[in-house]
Amino acid sequence: MNTIKKLKLVLAGLLLCASAPVTGTEVYAADVALAASNPIRETAAPDASSSAWTPEQIDTYAKAAMERLHIPGLAVGIVREGQIVYTQGYGSAGPGAGPMTPQTPLAIGSTSKSFTALAVMQLVEDGRVDLEAQVTDYLPEFRLADPTLSSKITVADLLHQTSGLSTYDGIAFLSQGEGTLIQHIARLKTVKQTGPAGSGYQYSNLNYNILGAIVQQVSGQSYEDYITERIFLPLGMKSSFSTPERAKTAAAENSHLRQASGHQLLFGITVPTRSMNHSGTIPSGYLVSTAEDMSKYLIMQMNGGTYENNHLLSAENLEIMHKPSADMGDGSFYGMGWVNTGDYVWHNGTTENTYSEMRIHDGYGIFVLANSSDPLVVSYSGILPGIDNILHGQVPSLESLPDFVKLYAIVDGISLVIALLFLWSVSSLFRWRKAFRPVPWKITVNVILLLACNVAFPLLILHFLAGLAPWSIAVTWAPGIGWGMVILPWLLFFTGTLKLLLMLRAMLGRKSTSSPQSHSRSAATQLKPLSD
Repeated sequence: MNTIKKLKLVLAGLLLCASAPVTGTEVYAADVALAASNPIRETAAPDASSSAWTPEQIDTYAKAAMERLHIPGLAVGIVREGQIVYTQGYGSAGPGAGPMTPQTPLAIGSTSKSFTALAVMQLVEDGRVDLEAQVTDYLPEFRLADPTLSSKITVADLLHQTSGLSTYDGIAFLSQGEGTLIQHIARLKTVKQTGPAGSGYQYSNLNYNILGAIVQQVSGQSYEDYITERIFLPLGMKSSFSTPERAKTAAAENSHLRQASGHQLLFGITVPTRSMNHSGTIPSGYLVSTAEDMSKYLIMQMNGGTYENNHLLSAENLEIMHKPSADMGDGSFYGMGWVNTGDYVWHNGTTENTYSEMRIHDGYGIFVLANSSDPLVVSYSGILPGIDNILHGQVPSLESLPDFVKLYAIVDGISLVIALLFLWSVSSLFRWRKAFRPVPWKITVNVILLLACNVAFPLLILHFLAGLAPWSIAVTWAPGIGWGMVILPWLLFFTGTLKLLLMLRAMLGRKSTSSPQSHSRSAATQLKPLSD
């Protein structure tokens, strides 16, 4: 929400300064017919004693939520009492990829963190990892900018997000996810902690990438192979993959359809896209799974670490994972790959172009997976709570979900006005060159405007963007608005330079034309006495 408020302030400022990002301005109209037709359902009859919900209620709400948020494809999984009671897919999995189903695999974002935490706790249970041991006990080469501070980080600090690594650095390194996991960890040598380990909660992807490296080092397997062999296979998660590349290979080998694709919003236009290379940051956010497979995972989480006689973790250690540990400041507490609100445990995940969320609440496990993402304008976090409401006999309100059409009408309307004003400003430069008169008051006014709109304001945008995320992240995670915020300051600098040059030219031109006139008047004064 804070990001959205900041974004609105920036857009308002853009309007006032009459400048524009270079983008289109159409508002996307969702293909509701596709989302509403042929839902893929696998469901068991709900337990009448537990609630009065029906599959049709879930269908109606999910379709309405998709239409309101303009989501191309959505899948849902619900479990209770050790069984999958409902799975369903809606809409399209992407161009040429067929319908979205409960078996459609997509990157699950930071929901992956609970798998990394589970892997660590399995090694703890095996006696191979100590939660209070320092990271350097398992990764001797691990260093941050201050080796003394970083040497005190423990495994528990990483799990609880209290290592002192910042949220910003966790975002920044998303653009440096290529290469191996160990290469990624080696790049952290320049990263500064914002405080000593254990001093407070800060959500950072880096914590869980380091944990992934510990799993790899201690187990003697690659992180990807460990997750596949120790978690996916025992749970029967046959459509889940430990890297997007493995998912791509499997799709090519097993289906005539194209691989499911994520989608991003380009000023309200839904565009299918592929993710960047994140081979070095899989543990924090790039495992691939499905609604059906994640339902199995939730059953294990709710059944004391066991699924169909396959034991993955003791009930005691599973409880430790869910236990509230680090105060997040909003009444919630971070555990180990899970957030504990007091009433339920949950976690969500966002990638460039997908969204997932899971929740365990009052005997139900719920998972949702969407093949689109809009991290700046439209949040998808209201979808799962609506399903939870239905399961508990309540009526969800669609009005609690963001109004896609309204929000993008505002964003696109402001952008269009700014674009027109910017073009008018550029075209007026040609008239301004001839009409400008370098009198003192005009020079003063134009210098003030130039400094405000063409120097101070673009610097403010760049400062805001730098505090939010690196440019590379802004343009890949929010391609429309991100590119606009990157390009706009340089357009302002460019037009400001043109104005300054034209102003100087006009001032110099006035001096050069005024000098001969002064010389002529002086000569006439000298010749006048000779004529008497």
